[in-house]
Amino acid sequence: MFLRLLTESVRRGARRRLLAASAVALGVLASTALVEVLLASGDRMAAELASYGANIEVRPAEPGGTFDAASLTAVRGIFWRNNVVAMAPLVELNAAFSAAGGAASAAADPAAPAAPAATVIAPLVGTWFDVAFDDGWTTGLAKVRPTLSVAGRWPRDGAGELVLGRRLAARLGAAAGDELDVALAGRRQRLRVVGVVASGDDEEERAFAPLAAVHALTGRPAAADGGVPGGAVTRAEVFALTNPELGNRKDPDTMTPAEYDRWYCTAYPSSVARQIDEALPAATAGVVTRVTAASRELLGRLRNVVLAVAAVALLGAILGVTAVMTATVLERRLEAGLLVALGAESWKVAAFFLTEAALLGAGGGLLGGLAGLALGRPLGQAVFGVAVPWVPVLLPAAVMAGVTIAVAGSAPPVLRLFRGRPALQLKRATA
Repeated sequence: MFLRLLTESVRRGARRRLLAASAVALGVLASTALVEVLLASGDRMAAELASYGANIEVRPAEPGGTFDAASLTAVRGIFWRNNVVAMAPLVELNAAFSAAGGAASAAADPAAPAAPAATVIAPLVGTWFDVAFDDGWTTGLAKVRPTLSVAGRWPRDGAGELVLGRRLAARLGAAAGDELDVALAGRRQRLRVVGVVASGDDEEERAFAPLAAVHALTGRPAAADGGVPGGAVTRAEVFALTNPELGNRKDPDTMTPAEYDRWYCTAYPSSVARQIDEALPAATAGVVTRVTAASRELLGRLRNVVLAVAAVALLGAILGVTAVMTATVLERRLEAGLLVALGAESWKVAAFFLTEAALLGAGGGLLGGLAGLALGRPLGQAVFGVAVPWVPVLLPAAVMAGVTIAVAGSAPPVLRLFRGRPALQLKRATA
C-alpha cells in the first residue's frame, strides 16, 4: 500500500515535482563539474606552481662535502621515479673571465657600453643541460628551471661552451658567438658563449657551463657513468610532481605503521625526498620549503574557493526545493490531515512526504551528476588546459547529494505542517 500511494503521489502534480527535481539537478550539476575539474587539475596546478623552482634539494651527507653527480642515476630506481620530472647537479666556483673579443656584442647592440672590464671574477656553475640516462629519460638545468629564458641556446654537455647571465654578459661586453678565457685554480680554458640567460634573479650574475668543462678546470675530470657526466658536486636540484601536504604533517618517525605506509605511498614532497634520500647514501635530500609552502597555501586556497562555490550551488538548490515543497505541502495539507484522521501516525505521514522527496532528489541527482561530468570536461580544458577524464565514481556521490538536498529542502515545510496538527486543519476545512 505504501508503495502504491507513493507511486500515485509522484505521478500526480508532475509540474511542481519537475521543478523540484530541476533545482536538485542544477545544484548537483554545478558541484559535480567543479569537483571533477578540481580533482583532474590538481596535478597540473601543482606542476605549474612547482615550475617556478625545484621543490627538492639534494646535499652531501657530510656538511661542506661533495657527492658524485653520477650517483643521481639511482633516483630512477625509486618508487616515485615517474613523478621526478627533472634534476640537475650543481657545483659553483669563482672563476676569472676575460673577454677574448667583443665584436659580436658591438654588432648586436651598437648602443651598448663600449668599455667592458678586462677581467671579471664571477661564479661559474657546472651542471647538466641535456643528459640522457640509460632508460632514455633526459634531464638538465632547463627542465629544472623552466622559467629561465636564454637568448641563443644552452651548451651541449661535454662541449667547451657556456651561457652567461645577462648582467655578467654586460660587464664582460660579450654576446653569443664570442669566446672567453676562463681561469680557475691556475688553469685556463677557452669557452665559447652560446647564449645569454635572463631571469631577473641571481642567475644573471653567473655563468653556466657543462659539468665536464668545469671539472676539467679544477684538474679533477670525472668519467661519465653510462653516458651520465659524473664528478664532485655540492648540491642537486630536483623538480618532482607532488601532492600538496595541506595539513600539519607529522614526523615520519612518530607515525604508526599504517600512517607511515599511507604517507610513504603518497607523492608528498617529503615522502619523495625520503625515497631519494634512501637511494643516495652519500647525500641527503630535503624539501625546499619556500616552494612547497607557497604551492600548499595557494592550492589550499583554490580548493577552498572551489568547494565554497560548490556549497553555494547546493545551498541554492536546497532553497529552491524548499520553495517548491512549501507550495506543495500547503496544497496537500488536507490530504495529510485525512491520513492522520484515518489513523496514520504523524511520523509515518511525514516519512511518506520525505520519501517522495528523496525519490525526486535521487532522480535529479543522477541527471545532474551525468550533466556535471559532461560539463567538467570542456570546463577543465577551457580554464586549466587539462584533459578531464570521465570520473564515474562521482555518480554515487551525486545521487546522495541529490537525496540530501531534496530531504533537507522538504523537511522544514513538512515539519511545519505537522506542528500545525493536520487533522484539526481537515476538520476546520470540512466544517
